[in-house]
Amino acid sequence: MGLVIYSNGIIEEIISSKNVFSEEELVKSFDMYDTIKTCRLTEIPNCWCIWGDVENPPDYEFNKLATEVIEEEIYSHIIFVHDSELNLEWNVTNEIIYKSYTEFLETLSIFIKETMNIVNIENQKELKDNNESNSMIFLSTMGQTKDKRILFAFNPNEQNDSFYFDGSWDKFSERIHEYLKENFYKEPTEENKPFVIYSDTKNIVIVEDTFVDEIINKMVQHFETTEQYEKCSTITEIKKEWDNRKTLLQIDSSIGIPKKKRGRPPKNKND
Repeated sequence: MGLVIYSNGIIEEIISSKNVFSEEELVKSFDMYDTIKTCRLTEIPNCWCIWGDVENPPDYEFNKLATEVIEEEIYSHIIFVHDSELNLEWNVTNEIIYKSYTEFLETLSIFIKETMNIVNIENQKELKDNNESNSMIFLSTMGQTKDKRILFAFNPNEQNDSFYFDGSWDKFSERIHEYLKENFYKEPTEENKPFVIYSDTKNIVIVEDTFVDEIINKMVQHFETTEQYEKCSTITEIKKEWDNRKTLLQIDSSIGIPKKKRGRPPKNKND
């Protein structure tokens, strides 16, 4: 097994198909990169690190946690592999295995958690320094998606009281409007698909169906107050389309073979 840290901070184990990883298993996820880099993690014995590198990488791919661990700027996911998981014929492993895989994983996990704490402190300080208003947006973590993005939910009733009065909601409304204007009609219609108000390569922010009307009404109120009537129209039309999609899905999901009624079979008239 190996450990992977993605750019959005998600960490997961990967498992080799045999006793050791094949070359394809270790490098296939870096196909989109120009080169593949490797190094030894000096803090952890018998640890190989593998990541991708590309010229002029996009800022949103910056892997802050991996960068702190390796102490080199990394713009991809990174894989940590124990020497016992590598093919001896490659001649890249240490002659001495200092720790078993279990001990290695425990040590590596502790090291990553300690580094993560440092990164979280730095992130909080950065958010505080960059926050122009008094209120922060509170998002609930819902889990992760199949493509390794973090899924968040925005609940309008879980925000600080000052959130709607100090300009924070106004700025957030503008961001939601811009996202929906560019992306809402591009999204495929799927059953049980949530109302997405923001997404990028690392994160997705949704609003649960219970709160969609409230969110839209608050946005319309903001745009009416600021006399941005075109934005009011855009958001209103998006809400109508959303309601229409839900109605169609409910109808489609109800179509099928009628269920058989339970009970005794009908009597034969000849009986």
